[in-house]
Amino acid sequence: MKEELKSEALRRVEGKTFYLIDNVWTDSEFKADSGLPETKIAFGSEEYFALLKQVPKLGSFFALGERVVVVFEGRVYRVN
Repeated sequence: MKEELKSEALRRVEGKTFYLIDNVWTDSEFKADSGLPETKIAFGSEEYFALLKQVPKLGSFFALGERVVVVFEGRVYRVN
């Protein structure tokens, strides 16, 4: 990461830190090689809203934008 991060490129939500990397809000806990199970979901799709009904806590993270990667309860959620 760059030494200087602009404040616009950093958000804190529900105790997590997110960085805006290549137009994707990415959880600071995310590691590409973690081996965690991953759920990919299209922003605004039926599956997206069904998941939010099933796991309402994800709404705070998904509210960051249309492209989000979040680690939550041992799983990676990738919205794009």
